[in-house]
Amino acid sequence: MVDVRSAPEFSAAHPGGAYNVPFLHKQSYGMVANPDFARVIGAAFPDKAAKLITSCAMGGRSMRAAAELTRLGYTNVIDLRGGFEGEKDDGGAVVVQGWRDSGLPVEAGDPPGRAYVELYAAVSIPPPAAKAEAPSHSHGGHSHGGHSHAATPGPAIAGIKLNRFASPTRKIHCSKLGAELPALKRKPMGGPLGERIFAEISADAWDQWVEHSKLLINEYRMNPSDPKAQELLIKQCEEFLFGAKAEVPKEFVAPKA
Repeated sequence: MVDVRSAPEFSAAHPGGAYNVPFLHKQSYGMVANPDFARVIGAAFPDKAAKLITSCAMGGRSMRAAAELTRLGYTNVIDLRGGFEGEKDDGGAVVVQGWRDSGLPVEAGDPPGRAYVELYAAVSIPPPAAKAEAPSHSHGGHSHGGHSHAATPGPAIAGIKLNRFASPTRKIHCSKLGAELPALKRKPMGGPLGERIFAEISADAWDQWVEHSKLLINEYRMNPSDPKAQELLIKQCEEFLFGAKAEVPKEFVAPKA
């Protein structure tokens, strides 16, 4: 079972034995698309024939996640109608009872090997051996601790660079890169910033931000589910895409090991 709710929702209570891979991240101003959903799912469940059951609060997010899993090539996907809390009608009455009220097993907290912060870290932090083999570089090239953090190019097929965020039909003049490039397929987040990014930022520039955000998360041990870390990352995203530079916020204090 894949609980696609946000990490805080999952931590509060979730179906027993479920894995947490948020389809959307929950923030103070709304829900934001998780750009790493496909990558984390692929690493956690490499067998495309494995049975995956998607679940959320009431069924909306899980239905979209199930459709995305099918698009990614998974062939045995089931969406749990009613989700964890139950499906309700416009008047607030429960029309399909959820997992929690059906007497099924419920857990709380962040179970080892199934919480999102651990599943995300497994595909985002280079293994120690890779760090040891790489030479040490200065911060001028976005490097630290013996391995480079420069944005890596997307995969290529027959010499054609692919970008998982790119629209196959729409192009824009990118404010970040100063050239006409493929636009984003969809808004990466809600609110005015999401609208501006969709209108002015190319898929290539957004891909660069995703790589830069990994640098921030990994090196400063940010928890992607922490509202404070999310707020700071949003500020850094706006500065990275529309400002002169982006640095780690001075007010952010990395947790001790």
